[in-house]
Amino acid sequence: MESQRKMDLSVLYVEDEPTTRETVSAILDRQIRTVYQAGDGRAGLEAFKAHRPEVVITDIRMPVMGGLDMAREIRALAPRTHIIVTTAHNDTGFFLDAIDIGIDQYVLKPVSRDRLFAAIRKCQEVLGLERTIRFKDAEQKRLIKELQQALASIKTLSGLIPICASCKKIRDDQGYWNQLEAYISEHSSAEFSHGICPDCAIKIYPNYIKKEK
Repeated sequence: MESQRKMDLSVLYVEDEPTTRETVSAILDRQIRTVYQAGDGRAGLEAFKAHRPEVVITDIRMPVMGGLDMAREIRALAPRTHIIVTTAHNDTGFFLDAIDIGIDQYVLKPVSRDRLFAAIRKCQEVLGLERTIRFKDAEQKRLIKELQQALASIKTLSGLIPICASCKKIRDDQGYWNQLEAYISEHSSAEFSHGICPDCAIKIYPNYIKKEK
């Protein structure tokens, strides 16, 4: 029952402080479908390449590779990935770098559960819209393809058609003579509704026509 309430997301959490990483990961794991962990930016980048999560949550200052450098590499690999940074810093340089990279959300340390999940839910909302747009785009392409196939399959009559001047039969490509309606039905999408024109009615039913008059 609990798994049904989980957010349908895959998240990578990158934090170099072990206790914080384990604590926050446990919180995330209770409410998110799939959670991956990494202890520094380099390991986080490798985990991202291996699993391609939809959301990345990362600390800023870490050994081997910092969070912003990792985020820059991830952006180059997958521009649509949502990135949330957790930081204790509020210096201008951090925000300028974050804007330049295109960070989606940030949460100040110590990390508040409510603020963290508020940021994750914002990412989830955008991801939901992106999925809807991709679905509609794919559906539109499918419909266009079906329409093009339908138009390509429509039969049309063109050019010179050999027809008998007396009985009005038409000669096909194999040299056989066909009734007019049979030929047209075979070579087009037209359908016939049979009736009798006034001239033929007089010839076929002269007594009936005179009586009606």
